[in-house]
Amino acid sequence: MPISLNKKIIVSVISDIVTDQRVQKECNTFRKMGYDVLLIGRKSKNTFLLNELNYKIIRFPNLFRRGPLMYLVFNMQLFFYLLFKKADVLWANDLDTLLPNFVISRLKRVRLVYDCREYFTLSVYKKLSRKMWELLERFLFPRLKNVITVNNSIKQVYEDKYKVPITVIRNVPYRVETNKADEEVIIPPGKKILIIQGNGINENRGAEEAVLTMQFLPEIFNLYFIGKGTILHKLKQMVLDLNLSDKVTFIDVLPYNEMMKYTRQSFLGLIFEKIHFTDQHMFALPNKLFDYLILSRPIIFGVNTPCDPIKKYHAGLSIKPQNPNALANAIHQLMLTSPCERMAMGERGRQFVLDHHHLPTLVDKLENVLESVC
Repeated sequence: MPISLNKKIIVSVISDIVTDQRVQKECNTFRKMGYDVLLIGRKSKNTFLLNELNYKIIRFPNLFRRGPLMYLVFNMQLFFYLLFKKADVLWANDLDTLLPNFVISRLKRVRLVYDCREYFTLSVYKKLSRKMWELLERFLFPRLKNVITVNNSIKQVYEDKYKVPITVIRNVPYRVETNKADEEVIIPPGKKILIIQGNGINENRGAEEAVLTMQFLPEIFNLYFIGKGTILHKLKQMVLDLNLSDKVTFIDVLPYNEMMKYTRQSFLGLIFEKIHFTDQHMFALPNKLFDYLILSRPIIFGVNTPCDPIKKYHAGLSIKPQNPNALANAIHQLMLTSPCERMAMGERGRQFVLDHHHLPTLVDKLENVLESVC
């Protein structure tokens, strides 16, 4: 049900707002509900799509690209900005934007929604930094009233730990429509493209193992990294050291539809994640998995987790995580699989997304959350 236009929601996220699909979908939904939407993020060199968004945006400049000072500067900017802005609802994405939103919500008695898009502290690998984020989480979480997350596993962990009710709103892909421009061949002729895409090409995501795997594959295969992350410099050095420049390609961040042209023409999508045994149940399926699936790409899934839709729906192959030999063998196995069966894998994956992760479900749940808040 539409809400009056005089209500304003301020959404904050520290990621690059031009490539953050979940945030864009949420803001589009809020606009359709009648909210005046302001999205606050961190400035980056990427400017595509900014003029196409149908809501207001502000991107704070930051001298620091990563690390504690980056978080500190952004949170101070966000606090003072929110202090002097009127809003009916504050929407904080992830723990790294929660503190200023929480303080302002208490000072100004504004309703707050926390979108917990992952089990945040598990993504922090430095022990001291993780300890600091855990202290912040333990202080803030029990005081929250409106929390959403991406799956039932994370919901259960947080509810058991903090006794706060949580709503699950899963990640969903855009429905990508095909046009004649998408049919133009943009990959090298005769090549089979293996793709890792998105803004999370970081540590413990299997990117290094994917590069190592290229040593064991024939020349017909080419590995594409499309996007950004914290280990791209390391990956590029690995490629040089291993003399793999002809087999590994790096492409900077692209507009979503441009990126998906490569995805559509890829041979398969790669998903890897290093998860400690005790943390398996807290794994959140990444956005790029749904991007691969919605375009009917077969998947090689290397994640040690009981949450394995690829195995359950026969949408590709599940392998031992972060094992270059296992990955090379799986790629060979898929190459020897008949084209009809590979196509069937892709179609089963696409149907899984349409059945369980489609956009109308996201819209309905966001509307329910905001109606309960307001």
